[in-house]
Amino acid sequence: MDSSQSALLLLHPVRDEQEQITDFRIVVANKTVAAFVGQEPDVLLGELHSRWWPDYKSNGIFEHYCRALSQHKPLELEHHYQNDGADRWLTLVADRFGNDLRVTFLDITENKRIQHQLEATIHQIRSSNENLEQFAYIASHDLQEPLRKLQAFGDVLQSQFADSLVDGEVDLVRRIQNSAKRMQVLVRDLLTYSRLSTQTEPFETVSLARLIKEVLGDLEVAINEKHATVRVAALPNVLGNPLRLRQLFQNLIGNAIKFQKPDQKPLIQVTARHPEPTELPEELREQSQRLYVLVEVTDNGIGFDEKYKARIFQPFQRLESRSAYSGTGIGLAICKKVAEIHGGTVDVSSQVGHGSTFKVYLPIYGHNA
Repeated sequence: MDSSQSALLLLHPVRDEQEQITDFRIVVANKTVAAFVGQEPDVLLGELHSRWWPDYKSNGIFEHYCRALSQHKPLELEHHYQNDGADRWLTLVADRFGNDLRVTFLDITENKRIQHQLEATIHQIRSSNENLEQFAYIASHDLQEPLRKLQAFGDVLQSQFADSLVDGEVDLVRRIQNSAKRMQVLVRDLLTYSRLSTQTEPFETVSLARLIKEVLGDLEVAINEKHATVRVAALPNVLGNPLRLRQLFQNLIGNAIKFQKPDQKPLIQVTARHPEPTELPEELREQSQRLYVLVEVTDNGIGFDEKYKARIFQPFQRLESRSAYSGTGIGLAICKKVAEIHGGTVDVSSQVGHGSTFKVYLPIYGHNA
């Protein structure tokens, strides 16, 4: 008993002339419970519970003991113990043992501290999500409307007043139109990114093979224009949201087609395999007992210096000029966020002038499609 981390007591009920329980006398006590009052167990034996814990009749513990003794079944109580400078959370379990009461209580203060931290974190996340939802509303309504008007006015200038504009003015209108279009794309991408954290769609079994086939269909025009070759190996099923996963792979394959040398035909390969535990990125190594699929999207494009690989997954980060390659710099941030929502992540290996391999780690589910 003395080696137990739990506090142990055996209590005998003390009754008045009407057979009503007025207190409990300590029959057995171990070192853990005696330490609560700074004594050795022998000092507590034979004493009334109320001598060492005088508040127990007013804080609900006495009534808990009486109920447990009368109901002939174990009863559990969570109690915040504050006395003599001690501030602890305890779980008390009391059950009848013959004519006596057996009491066990465990210090759960550390668990409570962690619980309170988690509750505070959840509250912060909820507040953050509310802010994101407000931003999403502003982005989808208040920002889109003036941009549409700006483009509409530009269209009017080009269509109705083109003959009245000199070359410099025509160029200004064209720049206004292009800026408005870029802003619309930026707002749309930013809205997509913010919604990833606020929208929680149910997961379902997704055939990656079918999903990649649909993505290639959507990218058919870009593939034909660049004379790209896309080779897709056998892919498994995963548990996830098909719309979000489609965003992920459409961004990766679309980037592989886009970031190419002008005189080079894109060659893209999509493969899947089970990674070794040592291959897992640092953020997944604590979950190495889970089974992951590693989907690799490899290209022969322009590549980049790997010292920038953490940067490219951040929103609005670009390594290439906008004039050379279009885009808002948020596509890879969306990929990273989608993978994290699914319990995985995205990593990359690359070399300047020799292409890149984007590595998507997703929890595995089901069989090959």
